[in-house]
Formats: sequence, C-alpha cells, structure tokens
Amino acid sequence: MTTNRPAGRPSIGNSAPPTSRRSARQQRLANREASRAITRASTSGSGGGGMSSLVLWSVVAVVVAVVVVGGLVLTSQSKTNTSGTPNTPGVLVLTPTTITWNGQTLGNANAPVTIDLYGDFRCSACLVFTLEGTEKNVVDNYVAPGKAKLVWHDFLTIDSPGITSSRDAANAAWCAADQNRFWTMHDWLYANQSADETADSFPKSWLSEIGKAAGMDMTKFQPCLDGGTHNDAIAAEQTSKPAEIKGTPTVLVNGKMVGVANGVPTYDQIKAAIDGVGASPAPSATVVPSVSASATPS
Repeated sequence: MTTNRPAGRPSIGNSAPPTSRRSARQQRLANREASRAITRASTSGSGGGGMSSLVLWSVVAVVVAVVVVGGLVLTSQSKTNTSGTPNTPGVLVLTPTTITWNGQTLGNANAPVTIDLYGDFRCSACLVFTLEGTEKNVVDNYVAPGKAKLVWHDFLTIDSPGITSSRDAANAAWCAADQNRFWTMHDWLYANQSADETADSFPKSWLSEIGKAAGMDMTKFQPCLDGGTHNDAIAAEQTSKPAEIKGTPTVLVNGKMVGVANGVPTYDQIKAAIDGVGASPAPSATVVPSVSASATPS
C-alpha cells in the first residue's frame, strides 16, 4: 500500500482487473457460480437420495479447476502493456459523447450539483471505481440528465521520489484537455492502466502512442507531453485540495465528502448525497458531436 492511499480502498495487487472488462466480469460470475454449484451439490448430498460424496467432490474439483484456469487467463491479460497497440476503452470506461464537456468538467455547467472527483490515473482503486460501474452510474443517472456536473481533480497518490508516471499521465490528460478531449483521454488512460500500479506503467513514449490511438492532434499533443506543459498546474492542485482528502478515489458532492475518509465511495452513498441536496433536474446537457471518446487514429 502506498502512503496517502486510504486503507479502505480495494487491494487489487497482481489480481487487478485486466484491461478486458468483459473477461473480468465473466471471471467474477464464474467464481459466484462456482460457489453456488458447491452449495447445491453439498445440499443435495446431505439428503438420503442426494449425491454421493464421490460425486460431490468431483463437482468441487471441476469447479475449482474452472476458477483457477479462469484466474490464470485473467492474470495473463492483466500484464502491463507499454508497447504495440493501446487497448481501446471498454463499455464501462467510455464517457458518453452525448454529454457536453469543457476541460475537466463533464456535464451542464449550470447543473445545481457539483461532484468533485479526486483521482490518479495509476490508481487501481480508481479503476475499480470506474470498472464496477460507480462512475458510469453517476454519469448516466445524474450528469447526463443535467442534474449534476462531474469535475475531475488530479491527486497524485502513487508517485514517489524520482517516479513521475502519475504526473505524466495527468499531464497527458491536460494536454488532451487543450483540445477539449480530456474525457477521451480519461477513458484511454484507464483502459491502459497497469495491473499493479508499476512505476513504469506510463512512460512518455507509451503516452504518446495512447494519444495517437485516441485521435489527438499530435502536432499539439506531443510538444505538450514532452515539455510537461501542465506539470506546474498539476503540482499546484496537490496543495490546493481540501485537507480532508487523503487518498483516491475521493468524491465530494457540493463540497461535502461522500463516505468515509478511508474508503472508496459507493454509488448508493453518492446517490444519497446528491438526492439529499434536493436539487431539481437541470436542462439536458448539450450534445457535442465533434468530441468522441472512442476516437480512432487520424
């Protein structure tokens, strides 16, 4: 665990969700079904006409084999990818292009509720926050209808002395924001996050490839990336954040922290905080068809 990261956030380590969201979901379902199968087999075997012990343990052996093999496949998929073709964002990390955005703000600028999200693109718990649908549900149910706007803030919780991967990824997102494509880069960075928060997960050469794949204007993006154009602004964010923010992801609704300081906020907690404001739905956000979160290389 890295200093500044909340103790309550999921510890993913080498079993972090792979870049294939569909495979991760399938593995979770397989694990769940395995547990159910064992329970059913055990229950049947306890009756007079149920399964014999031999059949029961055969079922258990098969189920365990499926889960183990599935886990090995997912582990092989989750290795750091810093060469070749960047992974395309999956469904759960794809920001709708039907919602307007301006810089790091997603949604109607006049929405009555402001949701501040503090994150680190190298943070595995932040990926879970997105992967498990919390962020998507907030966007679909509150940002898209114009009830709230989502504002991203960089909080570099993983970089250590001499390591700048999180900062460089944040700068890449800011460089994309210069082209009004921050949320496009948000999706692509999470789609290409390493499985173990490794220090070499976002070298500038790889960030450049991600920028190309995401459809950035490289004549502007590359100099911005290479020169660290927004590094000072990102550094300023680290000292200007509210004192109660200790880790990532952290969510504030109209300036009030959601959940507890040492835990990842759930969708239900965020929903309750937004509903508690009692704001009426704002007009739907304006469509910006020129902005594409799933852009292909030019």
